[in-house]
Amino acid sequence: MSADMKLEILLKAYVKYQSEDAFRELVVSTLDEVYSASFRIVHGAPYLAEEITMRVYLELARKAPGLGEDIVLASWLRERTCKMAVAILHAENRAVDRAALKREKNSLSIPTSVHPAPAGLAIRVCQGVFLSTARHRGFGLFSSAAWWPAWIRPWHAGGMAVCVLAIIVWWTIPFHRQHPIIRSQGVQLTPASFAQLASPPDGKPWTTGPMANTNAVISPSQKQK
Repeated sequence: MSADMKLEILLKAYVKYQSEDAFRELVVSTLDEVYSASFRIVHGAPYLAEEITMRVYLELARKAPGLGEDIVLASWLRERTCKMAVAILHAENRAVDRAALKREKNSLSIPTSVHPAPAGLAIRVCQGVFLSTARHRGFGLFSSAAWWPAWIRPWHAGGMAVCVLAIIVWWTIPFHRQHPIIRSQGVQLTPASFAQLASPPDGKPWTTGPMANTNAVISPSQKQK
């Protein structure tokens, strides 16, 4: 059995049976190559090489179910290592050595020296991957239909959340926007303020009907009529 075939079998066992042992063996079998490529791209910065290695295997565990049957895992790991190294170097405001990056992309056909991974890195990688996987599985189990009543389903929960949010936003609209008269300039929300609204400021009685919006003065004779 070739090394590539063994890696593919281990990956399928991890995906189909969630076998942590298969993933551990896969990490142990490929860790030195991934770490060495990372180490060369970052020009010997161990902490960056370890960070790249950890993220590559986290991405492998996350994307494993979607990888095709004809995937060559060694090539996939090398490609992801190069892309992850560029992303981390940019995040660290470090320059990317394009020549070194190109050499690593083509190194599958060119023998390169292997820099052994630090002791304990495989254990840390597996622990990080399994912890992240367990966290996502727990969230998926909670959001599955089995946890919801028969009349509620996860696809209904999104619509309900939007409705609740809309109600909260409407309810928290400032009161003066809904009632501009009550919150108008110079009027306080006190019993005296309502009395002020009930009587005109100049002592003249309020008018109704067609002349409600005019400033006409009513004479005493008109009042008697």
